[in-house]
Amino acid sequence: MKVLKVIHDQEPKGEGYQERHAVRAVILDDKGKIPLLFLAKYNFHSLPGGGIEESETTEQALIREIKEETGCQINLIKPIGRIIEYRSVLKAKRINDAYLGTVTQKGTPMFTEGEIADVSQLVWKNLDEAIQTIESDEPNIYKGLFIQQRDLTFLKEAQRVINSQKPENSHMVLKKTELSAKGTLRSNIKSGLKVAIVLKKDQPTGKLTQGVVKDILTSSAEHHRGIKVRLQDGQVGRVQQIFN
Repeated sequence: MKVLKVIHDQEPKGEGYQERHAVRAVILDDKGKIPLLFLAKYNFHSLPGGGIEESETTEQALIREIKEETGCQINLIKPIGRIIEYRSVLKAKRINDAYLGTVTQKGTPMFTEGEIADVSQLVWKNLDEAIQTIESDEPNIYKGLFIQQRDLTFLKEAQRVINSQKPENSHMVLKKTELSAKGTLRSNIKSGLKVAIVLKKDQPTGKLTQGVVKDILTSSAEHHRGIKVRLQDGQVGRVQQIFN
């Protein structure tokens, strides 16, 4: 993961920093808007995400955190980068990895008691608005100063990644949600259907492979990451797009 920035309030010296690894996401809905959490009590916004629990993979942690904080199911597209924070007052080292993704289904956030006490609210903004909002924040708590710098950097890098893509690929990122939603339902998948799947090896980058469905391998009626199929050429992956 590419390190985008190291944030500290004073040069870290010696050992004794408690390390924690966390994941964040910039996820776009079908209108190109992303969710932000507004902590009214502390007067700042943040990207959804949180710490990786023991035995969790990065992807599992991110899917869980996004579901809890936004109620959304998501598809991950590609990594954005890593930011490392040294919070000297707390003797805390935070390693944050961020990913770009799309929303496949919206729901209701499941805030913790602590988040409710912080008067957390979910707001949706396009990338430009999100950047302007976080730039205008005035956090009134120590950790908020780090979060503001962190998420502003992630948002600007996500914007750069999207803008640097070819027009057809940019369209895929922004519009993938409405196509992906079809791929999460088994009833929409038939033998002989032309689809685009993501192979297991391509999940970190979101690269898609096109082909024709031979077999449906998911037995459940729905899967939030896409119904698993085998193509006629033998390749196996989860459906991300359906071609009518």
